[in-house]
Amino acid sequence: MKVSVNVKITWSLRDIQPQNYQLVSPPKNYIPKVGDVVVTSVLKVNNHTRVYSSENKYLSLFKRDVIYGVLGYRYASDAFHADTIDMENLHLLTNAGLIGTVKEKNANISEPTSLKFEGVLINKTEDEILNLKTALFQPGNSDFNYPPVIFVVGSGMNSGKTTTTARVGRALFERGMRVALLKVTGSVSQRDIFEFESTGVNYTADFSDYGFPSTYLCSPDELEALFMKMLKDATSSHPDVVLVEIADGILQRETQILLQNEIAMKSSIGVILTAPCACSALALTEKTKQIGHSPIAVTGIITNSPLFMQEFIQYDATPVIDTKSGKSKFVETILERMKVKVTV
Repeated sequence: MKVSVNVKITWSLRDIQPQNYQLVSPPKNYIPKVGDVVVTSVLKVNNHTRVYSSENKYLSLFKRDVIYGVLGYRYASDAFHADTIDMENLHLLTNAGLIGTVKEKNANISEPTSLKFEGVLINKTEDEILNLKTALFQPGNSDFNYPPVIFVVGSGMNSGKTTTTARVGRALFERGMRVALLKVTGSVSQRDIFEFESTGVNYTADFSDYGFPSTYLCSPDELEALFMKMLKDATSSHPDVVLVEIADGILQRETQILLQNEIAMKSSIGVILTAPCACSALALTEKTKQIGHSPIAVTGIITNSPLFMQEFIQYDATPVIDTKSGKSKFVETILERMKVKVTV
């Protein structure tokens, strides 16, 4: 393989040292697996014109650049849907280095940046292909005391989940509480975890810290093991409360699997819901109740519109709270939920 000097190791590989592995040309009869680290070259720059590097640099992409990334799937209603991996037809799915094959896309975005498969990284001593999930994820057990958990769930993508998680977490932290912020599902991206870290809370973690390039199409057992491991690791910071953001929306497969998980049910003291409008908020609260969780409040993009908020409260008693102006309301409501949990 002729390697360009313009090599870009993406943020998805921040927890490994590629120089410790050997780059080899595509093996014969290679069967791609989610989590495999691959080397590609850029055929055409389209939707993603930049990547985040493992050194947190935002780098422009050019034709024939060499990109080190990770294979996986993506479920993004506002962007790409990728549920297969065709090594003859690869695309850049996120600017953090998630690579897969786009099946369909949102009509409002351009075609994906296309890539050519150049090779894989193998362990120099064991001759095994480097896979992030194998390298970074070690399932734990459920033998620990669950801290109070608040899930943040949206009606869909870009409804305000990450902003809400960060703002509420910061408000609780300012009240003197020990707070952990977790993002347990999604597609590898630096943006949300950077937002969490900026709050200064006691502990933050993202599913990709555990080698998952995305959680789309993970089995129920994998999702449970991941959530359990992340929650147990968060207890090392002795949190008073843990806020857990679940990506995408309430109708997404992985969201429902996780919310209906036994550990999620036992640890939860309630769910904060985000939605862009009154109608979506009503459907979201109803679905959340059907699953068996108790809504704490509705927030997100809906709070930009007084009319949407007025429409919602005509039909549902769940409070609508703006994370900008209603931080104290969130804190008091959550403290009451925590008292009930302790009492029970």
